[in-house]
Amino acid sequence: MLQQRSSGLLLHITSLPSAHGVGDLGPEAYRFADFLESAGQTYWQILPLTPVDPGAGFSPYSSPSAFAGNVLMISLEKLAEEGLLREEDLTTLHEKPLEDVTLSEPSAGDPAVLAGPLVLAPSTLHAAWLKKRPLLEQAAETFRRDASIARQADYVQFIERQAHWLDDYALFSALQEDTGEPFWLRWPEELVRRDPDAISQHTERLRDKIELIKIQQFFFFGQWNELIYYCYARKIHLIGDIPIYVQFNSADVWANPTMFKLDENLQPLYVAGAPPDYFSEYGQRWGNPIYDWEEHERTGFAWWMRRMRHQMSLYSLTRLDHFLGFAVYWEIPASEPTAKVGEWVKAPIEAFMHAMYRQFVTLPIIAEDLGARTADVQPHLRHYGIPGMRVIQFGFGEDLPTSSHIVHNHAENFVVYSGTHDNNTTLGWFRESSEAVCERLNDYMGFPVTTENVVDQVCRLTMQSVARLAIIPVQDLLKLDETNRMNTPGLGGRSWQWRLQPDQLTPEAAEWLLKLTKMTGRG
Repeated sequence: MLQQRSSGLLLHITSLPSAHGVGDLGPEAYRFADFLESAGQTYWQILPLTPVDPGAGFSPYSSPSAFAGNVLMISLEKLAEEGLLREEDLTTLHEKPLEDVTLSEPSAGDPAVLAGPLVLAPSTLHAAWLKKRPLLEQAAETFRRDASIARQADYVQFIERQAHWLDDYALFSALQEDTGEPFWLRWPEELVRRDPDAISQHTERLRDKIELIKIQQFFFFGQWNELIYYCYARKIHLIGDIPIYVQFNSADVWANPTMFKLDENLQPLYVAGAPPDYFSEYGQRWGNPIYDWEEHERTGFAWWMRRMRHQMSLYSLTRLDHFLGFAVYWEIPASEPTAKVGEWVKAPIEAFMHAMYRQFVTLPIIAEDLGARTADVQPHLRHYGIPGMRVIQFGFGEDLPTSSHIVHNHAENFVVYSGTHDNNTTLGWFRESSEAVCERLNDYMGFPVTTENVVDQVCRLTMQSVARLAIIPVQDLLKLDETNRMNTPGLGGRSWQWRLQPDQLTPEAAEWLLKLTKMTGRG
């Protein structure tokens, strides 16, 4: 899929500067696109756009929907431009400091709140939701009342095209709020089992709430498409991200229970995770329900085909997280408290990939092939020409000469990163590395590497790689330290909070990146 040398930056939408406590699809997104153009970049990589769950620490990889957009990212400024909000609404919002709402607990009926222990972020994401939600609902009400005939026609076309997921998601969210119970398994039995009469009755009764939810999704995808067109006009392509698993407490599991390994009470029989290893004595118990791959195969992987088609409508390339899970996955009995007890189970990757190619002919995807047992997927990636990932920070272990991550072992059909959203920043990684790692880095570079030059040198290695696509996190471009890390796996609400500050992206940074991009044949 990667035909020529190119490069880009990694920055999630929520990490953009904003007056509302969380980055959005408004003016700063367009300014970042302009920065990418001035720096000679071809790609902008983001994290998943789906709604987030306070119970999972606002991780974009744990969502109540595999299809919906995160309405927190809707730009209020763009709604005001459309006449759906007044300028004084935004002024009032600006005057209300985030600190006033940071400690507010989400109510039981808040559709953003899902099952599981609540891990409130110590910073801004939930506070931003509390600030923005009333104005998003107000704008949706205004749209429903005052939208022009042309805009109404656009909306009708949107809900018809997206009905395969939007109807279930909107009803799911409305029922969470209406019942005051965020976890669908604790709803009345007829709703848990999706009795057709009950579904029809509640859909009619909650018609107004459902429509407001759908209108906000219309806002989100409309603003996303506008940003895409702006980027495309500047020859900038978007790289999206899709987690392999879905959250148990999601519209997807509620609406499609036969697609997952559930018991007669609709409880998970098994959950996903990773086995114990050098870094984790008990392994990782992620808790996502396991797919019933036999049922998926029986349907021709129809749900996955809809999901992939949806992703392809949003991005030029899509990164498939935990690609290993399509070939073999660690299955943990749901009754086990850790990932220590489990077994490796094969998934039908050949049948899945054949179905994908029959549907799409070419697959604009990047496989996240990091971690244990990556050898299991390499033959499939080579056979189908799917690029995998290489991470420079991973290349300086004891296996340096043979490591697949060290630059001299790279191949063309890969995407190389200085670090990912799960890594420390390069400066933070260097500061926290062992003496042995630092010594290997010095030997490899041929001169002493210090805190002053390490980020430049790792970025240069990334761009000099023969891998056709190179991605650098914005934190590395700006030489930021460990306090600017996007995610530390396992830390819940203390992750995902990082945001770029206004004017941090300087013309000098663009000039440095442009020079490096041209010099390494990526411009």
